[in-house]
Amino acid sequence: MTLAAGDLADRWSIVRGLFEAVSALAEAQRARFLDFACPDAGIRGEVESLLSADARADWDLPSGAAAPAEEPRPDISGYRIERLLGSGGVGSVYGAVSLATGKRVAIKALRSLAGRQALERFRQECRALARLSHPGIVQLVETGVATGSVTYLVMEFLEGESLDVWAARERPSPAVVMQLARGVLSALAHAHEAGVIHRDIKPHNIVVTRDGQPKLVDFGVARLTSDEGRRTGFRTETGHLVGTFAYMSPEQADGRSDRIGVTSDVYQTALVLFELLAGRLPYEADGRSAAGLLRAVLMDRRMRLDELRADLPVELADLLDRALSLDVAARPQSARAFEAELAAIVLARA
Repeated sequence: MTLAAGDLADRWSIVRGLFEAVSALAEAQRARFLDFACPDAGIRGEVESLLSADARADWDLPSGAAAPAEEPRPDISGYRIERLLGSGGVGSVYGAVSLATGKRVAIKALRSLAGRQALERFRQECRALARLSHPGIVQLVETGVATGSVTYLVMEFLEGESLDVWAARERPSPAVVMQLARGVLSALAHAHEAGVIHRDIKPHNIVVTRDGQPKLVDFGVARLTSDEGRRTGFRTETGHLVGTFAYMSPEQADGRSDRIGVTSDVYQTALVLFELLAGRLPYEADGRSAAGLLRAVLMDRRMRLDELRADLPVELADLLDRALSLDVAARPQSARAFEAELAAIVLARA
């Protein structure tokens, strides 16, 4: 089947139907089904990307979940591993202590049998973190390869909780929420100026420390800009999806990596800020499949903040409306520009 280039509604109807049908099958049956039902290579690639992303487990242990079952711990020179913090499809995160400094650290270890793509993304995260030094970004300590070909990275250990858990407990005021968003934007501005696009800004990837400061974590799908991306050979191809469905920018959901840039991180930060202030996303997300979420990101009308929070200034609703635009050119064109506009609204309310 061949789809007209602009016919997004038909395209996503087909992708969603195929995804939902094939996701119910056993893995051994999926390829055979797609061979029969999906002769179009482009549509099949999108369905397979959805399946891959849907099956990919987070590295982190979800807040409130039971501790994962223990597994053989890697032997990493210079560190004493104390406990397993979380485990995903390709690796695990451990709490450890540096034997040289006595400080607590977190160690992310990739399993030796992880596939090529997982290994390259892991290396990309190491490259990205190596470029960054900002109080609002988790700090890289070192990387290496341990016994048994276990690739690892050592990071500072964060005492805190993910933004969604923190917000549910603290119920922060709009002023506190906007101040926190400014901290995230400051960290992103540093990352962008260092040539790193995060691409997966969501509540679970923002840790609020015990002193109330936000920290960006998980640069596993980060993109390096300029020549570095070409030298490493890790540039996401058009049509390949990365990120988390409900928080994707439209250009990510459309598989257009050539359009992904700093304004994609701006969009995702605006989405998180909207959710914190309104208690929901600006489009319907609950109960939707992965394909349905992507269709919502691409096509659904965004609610304005003042439709849900009439008590907040219209200037804030206007700013978020622009930041959440489908048109990248309509958004604030940098994290610093977004932070400056937000700061002006905070100042006007003071």
